[in-house]
Amino acid sequence: MAAKISVGQIPAMFARRQQTAFGVGRRLQSTSSQTQNPAYPLYPSVAQLLREKGIPKSDVSKIPASGPKGRLLKGDVLAYIGKIASDYPATQAATLAKLTHLDLSNIKIAAAQAPAAPAAVEEKVVAAPPPMISVAVSVSLAAVLSAQKKIQDNLGVTVPLSRFLAIATDIANDDLPRLASFKPSADELFEEVLGSEPINTSRGAYLPELNAFEAPQTVRSKPVTEDLIDFLSAKSSKKSAPAAYVEPASGAASNVFSLTVPVDEQVRAKEFLERIKMLLSVEPARLVL
Repeated sequence: MAAKISVGQIPAMFARRQQTAFGVGRRLQSTSSQTQNPAYPLYPSVAQLLREKGIPKSDVSKIPASGPKGRLLKGDVLAYIGKIASDYPATQAATLAKLTHLDLSNIKIAAAQAPAAPAAVEEKVVAAPPPMISVAVSVSLAAVLSAQKKIQDNLGVTVPLSRFLAIATDIANDDLPRLASFKPSADELFEEVLGSEPINTSRGAYLPELNAFEAPQTVRSKPVTEDLIDFLSAKSSKKSAPAAYVEPASGAASNVFSLTVPVDEQVRAKEFLERIKMLLSVEPARLVL
């Protein structure tokens, strides 16, 4: 059975119908795309694009606007003329709107880390020193002493023994044979490539140790010559004991020149000492004259 409507209810029904129509209109307006807000001018870049594409100002109100506060963007124009997808400006606007808000929902407080264990102390490895060897040679200084005396007698100049030894040491260090483990420099290798002979010698820096052992001196008895007058006058009742005197031993003292070097330098050190022996034994006067 149909409900009866009284005359007094008609105005109320009419008012409710108007409110319903107004709400539907608002929803339709919110769902429709907005266009350029007339309260703001066009961006210069958008105006330039409109001129380039030949779009009149009358069509600006037809282009959906996705910019802030309803402003038209270049992407809106490109989507309107079909250069890009029609939903591209709206998608980008939504992405930018999402990025403007800092999302802290995934932040978690990190757990406290356990204290790190103390690092193990590294033991320094000290390389063992190379094995050493002592090289020695016996050198007679008789020729040096003879040359020293001749210079004193002829020139009146006293040349100390240290002068002979210093000059002999300096000369003996020149052009000593290189070690087998020696590696030539880059310059030397380049010279060999160009045809130069390899350099097999180098200057040493040896300073020999000198150990001198003096030869024993000979003690002889010297006969005492008694005065004849004293003998006849019997002034001397006893014969005087023969006086002893010291006679220098023949030859010079024995001298040992030695070096303590690594084992791989034995040949090089031996060569140095042999040169010292030759320089001090054969015409040593040439060292200082």
